[in-house]
Formats: sequence, structure tokens, C-alpha cells
Amino acid sequence: MTTDITELAQRNELLIANGQQTADLLRHLADNEIDSDYFAVVSECESYGKETDAELSITEFALRAAGYVDALVEALEKAQCANEYLREQSAEWERKAISNFEDCAEMSARIEELESQRKLAFTASNRWADKFREAEQRIAELEEAEQKLCAANVTLDARAEQAERRIVELPDDAEHDIMAPVAAYLSEKFKWDGSAVRWDGRNEYDVLADRVKYALRMVIRRAAGIKVEGE
Repeated sequence: MTTDITELAQRNELLIANGQQTADLLRHLADNEIDSDYFAVVSECESYGKETDAELSITEFALRAAGYVDALVEALEKAQCANEYLREQSAEWERKAISNFEDCAEMSARIEELESQRKLAFTASNRWADKFREAEQRIAELEEAEQKLCAANVTLDARAEQAERRIVELPDDAEHDIMAPVAAYLSEKFKWDGSAVRWDGRNEYDVLADRVKYALRMVIRRAAGIKVEGE
């Protein structure tokens, strides 16, 4: 495209020079009377006066002038086509520039939207990080509490077992202290006879004593949080 423009400019310069020369010759021809098929091209200087530079055929000069005019017309048409092409290119570049500007504006808006989303995501991630740290701290606290609870359960289990052994190993006077009010209540309320013999050969007092001991063990185990078989 640059080469075509350069060649066109050079041709235009040559046509301008030829056109100027032709115009000068036509003016010279108009200033002189023509009585033949030729006319003289005369120049004038102070040293030599008038001198004839050349004799030109009117017909040939007219044809040459017509050729220059045709060339000028052709050059003008090409220049107009070139100008039209440049106008189209300029309009196309303008459309592309507007489109690029719109694309840039859209991309800028999209970038702002993504930046806003990034900030929201960053804030959310920080919030979740805080919650995660709180959850970790809570888990650590629960694990510590569980360890303490396990230790307490071990202690309670030991104490419950110790209490159960003490119940089983109660001395006679202690067992009497526990059973006496129970036996008295049953005797008074239900006419219960502790000396009565059961079908299995055991008397009612011994059976009741075993049941009271068992009940005490269950109470102790429940108080210690120990699951009782059958529950």
C-alpha cells in the first residue's frame, strides 16, 4: 500500500510538471499568430535577446497536450479512487477503534466485577478460616474435656467397685444396721416374717439382704454413670 502511494505521488509530480509546461506552451501559442503547421518556442534573455528554442508541430503538440490531459484525468480518477479507499479504510479503522473501545470498556467492567468477587471471596475465606480456627479450638477443648471425663470415669469406676466390694463385705453389725429398719418396716406394713423358710431352703431375711445389697450396688453404679447390664 505504501509503494502504491509513493508511485502515485511520483506520477502526479510528473504530470504536474508536464501540465505546467503544456499550459505555458498553450499560452505561448495563444499569444502568437499561427500561419503554418509549426510554431516556434522562443526564449528571451538580456545578453542574446530572443532566441528560438524549438519549433513544434501544432498537431503533435495538440496530441501531446491531449495525452497530458488524459493522463491528468486518469490520475485524478485514480486519486479519487485512492481517496475513496482511504476513506473506507479510515471508516473501517474508526469502527474497529470504537469496537475495541467497547470491548475494552466491557473488559474493564468484567475486571471490576472479578475484583469485587475476589474481595468477597477473600473476605469469605478469612471468615471461614476464623471459623475453622474456632472449630479447632473447640475440638481441642472437647478432647481435653473428654480426657478429663475419662479420667473421672476411671476414678468413679474404681470408687464404685470399691463401694461394691464394701457392700459385699459388710460386717454383720453394719448389715444389721441396714437391714433392721427395712425388716421392721416390712413386718409392720406387710406382716413380713424374716425367719420364714422359702421353697429353696433360704429364709426370707437372707434373700431380702441379698436384694438390698444388689439394689445398693445398682444405685452406686448409676450414680457413677456405669451402665447396668439389662438396661
